[in-house]
Amino acid sequence: MAPSTPRSRDADTKKRKRDPSDKDGQTKRLRHKGSKPTSNGDTDSGDLRDNALNVLSQLKKNLTDDQIETELSNLGNSDPQATGWQVSAPMGGRMADIDPIFVEKEKYLIVTYNTSLQIYSVAESLLIRRIALPVVQNTYGDKSNAPNIVATCLSHTKPDFVWVACSDGRVWRVNWKKGTQVDREFRTKSQTALDMSVAAIQGEKNSIEVIYVSESTVQLKGEIVAYSGPDFTQPTCEILFTTKQAEQTIHLLRSSTDGKTVIGATRDNLIVGTVTPNVTKTDLGLECEFFAFNTTDIVCSLDFKITNRDDGIVVDLIAGCARGAIYYYNDILRKLQNLNAPKSKRDSLQGRKYHWHRRAVHSVKWSKDGNYMLSGGSENVLVIWQMDTGKLNHFPHLSGSIENVVVSPAGSSYALHLDDNSLMVVSTADMVPKTYISGIQSAARFTSTPKDLLVKRVWSADREVRHHVPAALNPAEPSRLYVCTGAGQQAMLAGDLQSAPLLQSFDMESFRSVAKQALARTQPTDVNITSKGNPISEPRITHVAFSQDGGWLATVDDWQPPKRDLEKMAPEAREEFIRARREVYLKFWAVGEDDQPFALSSRINNPHITSRPETVLDLAADHTSNRFATLGDDGMARIWHSKVRQQDGVESKGTSGEVLQSWSCAVAVALGSSVGSDALAITGENAGERSGSLCFSEDGSTLFIAFGNSNDGTVYVVDTKSGEIRLTLENMWKGHIRRLQVLSPYIVTLSDDVRVYDVVADELQYGIQLPRGRNANMTREFSHLAVDRKSRTFAVIVPGGQVSQLAVMKPEEPELLCVKRIPHRITSLVSTGSSSGFVAVDDSAQVWTIAEASDTAAVAISRPLEDMQLDGEPVAEDAIEDEEMEEDEEMAVDYEVNGAGEEMELDDDDAQPATINRQRLAELFDAAPAFAMPSVEDMFYKVTGMLATKPLASS
Repeated sequence: MAPSTPRSRDADTKKRKRDPSDKDGQTKRLRHKGSKPTSNGDTDSGDLRDNALNVLSQLKKNLTDDQIETELSNLGNSDPQATGWQVSAPMGGRMADIDPIFVEKEKYLIVTYNTSLQIYSVAESLLIRRIALPVVQNTYGDKSNAPNIVATCLSHTKPDFVWVACSDGRVWRVNWKKGTQVDREFRTKSQTALDMSVAAIQGEKNSIEVIYVSESTVQLKGEIVAYSGPDFTQPTCEILFTTKQAEQTIHLLRSSTDGKTVIGATRDNLIVGTVTPNVTKTDLGLECEFFAFNTTDIVCSLDFKITNRDDGIVVDLIAGCARGAIYYYNDILRKLQNLNAPKSKRDSLQGRKYHWHRRAVHSVKWSKDGNYMLSGGSENVLVIWQMDTGKLNHFPHLSGSIENVVVSPAGSSYALHLDDNSLMVVSTADMVPKTYISGIQSAARFTSTPKDLLVKRVWSADREVRHHVPAALNPAEPSRLYVCTGAGQQAMLAGDLQSAPLLQSFDMESFRSVAKQALARTQPTDVNITSKGNPISEPRITHVAFSQDGGWLATVDDWQPPKRDLEKMAPEAREEFIRARREVYLKFWAVGEDDQPFALSSRINNPHITSRPETVLDLAADHTSNRFATLGDDGMARIWHSKVRQQDGVESKGTSGEVLQSWSCAVAVALGSSVGSDALAITGENAGERSGSLCFSEDGSTLFIAFGNSNDGTVYVVDTKSGEIRLTLENMWKGHIRRLQVLSPYIVTLSDDVRVYDVVADELQYGIQLPRGRNANMTREFSHLAVDRKSRTFAVIVPGGQVSQLAVMKPEEPELLCVKRIPHRITSLVSTGSSSGFVAVDDSAQVWTIAEASDTAAVAISRPLEDMQLDGEPVAEDAIEDEEMEEDEEMAVDYEVNGAGEEMELDDDDAQPATINRQRLAELFDAAPAFAMPSVEDMFYKVTGMLATKPLASS
């Protein structure tokens, strides 16, 4: 980005105002008081702002994106805090396809995200600490091959640490208790990592930590490499196994706790190996024996259990495959070792087959006692298999497909990681969730290939997010963020169109998902695939907006038949059929209180229609009253208002006695001669080339509308009462208009550049050149503009590859108050009139806030308990010992001063303060209606019973 003044370009900066009194049609010049125009008609140096002088010569050139970035860094302030602005550290993120880890006797849960490790309390579902990982580097460009986290394992020798492996070969050691950053790092010898497992081999005196890593060679062969060392600064490595054929990488790797059994999987082979350590005082040698055998399907999940017997160990292996089958290999190690034995001692390697899942088995685990097998896939059902009888038990109706299943060390809980970026911990006794963790559930980019797509299917899912994510902040509750989402990550990105029929309510103060409601047609209970195996396409919410008091929500959802269903139609009739069968709905929802679901008040079928439904290009809310405005591809702008619903002259009321409202169009405005897409078809123009945006003025009296074909640059000024077009402004935008906002008395337009126009002074204030990007469609889709009326600033975000560039400035001056390069693609940027600052959501489901640090009314997001010093974690042992020594000394002094007195009775009570799970309280108080509840005395004793500590330890 680089700012320019109105006269820095010839044609683009000129503006003509269609007014009868303006006979000569000349544009007013921007100049300071007392300045005079030069003889050649160009502005003098004094007419130009200081910041624009630095880049005036560069703007006339065809600058590359890198050159524009350089000019921006020179002109802007790259340190937001220098100007009082603060960009928060990101919160949340997308949970990675990695098993969560129970620690500290199942009191905490370590969850791996795409960019961080987050530690949660199992009892309260609260975030204790967030440890950022340096996975994504802050670079500008295409990052399709960006590294990602592939494994997280708990250290068996030092339980306070976890090992994290990255796909580019970096392996980090992280202290999850202290919440520090990466403690130690080393790289694998091949600078690749596909999976990792950690073991503790018993030495002469202490246990030795060994890290098994599956790596890929230059010939794409798979290797299992063992790393060991006293401090892992320069660990020794030893190759244990290498696949014989190319393109046989080991994508799954597991090992026993003692490191003597290693299990792996390639695309069509299972690998079973034994490791015999040879420990000396100075070295660790590993003797190994590995076996590999073919499987009938692609293995995408596996688990094994070891049973100790007098004659050796028994290894029972289960493997979940890509086509839905689970294979059980009983005592597989002994069978493999007997392959070279006499024929009478050989056993078949054929596994027992279990098949219930329609698609890939995402996760499969043994229960603690080994009598059950748990599996999960895309059916939103946890399946529990009883191995002896083959009986199935189901835990259905989950909110998303299961990605990971983990059995707690004690076997009392199951942790389920779901596809909708949520995680729950379920008690094995009653299968009731006792922990629920949920982040932003909007569409995010895939960091790895979905397991359902390991085999070729009739459908596919895009790796990248294709459209921006509509989002809004409720003015009545500025901490409540609403984002559009779907039934899961894979469901949103599968098929021809990106679907998002649901609206998630997310509380930023507690950083928890509050509710999720369907605002468009969904398939929540039916089988969501067609007879041919394609996923059923669901509508996509394209626009959301709250009224000025937060009492109403307006949404626009769009759906059209997928092209795959029309393959047998003639090509010329296919597009016409899709346009005719298209469904576009404008809906108005009444916002309830106390997290009640939104109530649908009115639904407008095809709010913009010609001979067929037309696209709704934009939706805006009035800042002074409960009105909304829509702009359609038919060249019409409509203003919608509510009125009391009546029947036979009597007001209609709802079940709670509230007066019902209905919404209708009050004003319709035709914009120039571009009315109707049918008119474009006659002239041979493409309706998809038109773009538009609109916004109300701050007093609600005027509606500013930018609409037209590429490079039209026209902005219409409309009287909201009469619907009359008062003025027509030209050369206000370039290329496709992406967003128009009003910050009185200025109009800010975002297109291929940013332009700020002063309506009162009737002159262009300044312009900013933007990077074009490699993909024009992606640049248009993920460019954002938002205004903050509290601080009178506006924010612009422009994508570049997989990163985004953020700039905050004031409309009066082309001075960049804040410049920040975010290493992710921003999918949403919102602000609200009741609080200052901006909220951004990226394609990794992270939340960023941009605000003035000194502003107490700025939007804020929750922080981990550790940052607020509420984590309640014990301090280091040395600190505890020092504190105890000081207390002992104080008690000794007090004893000498006051005398011995009576003997003090020692109390060996080891009771801890009781913590009541809110689930238990809900079960107690919601067990029956009020008239059927027990007496107050009984309720009191039940609550005190929950708070009572355990009995004193017997002497």
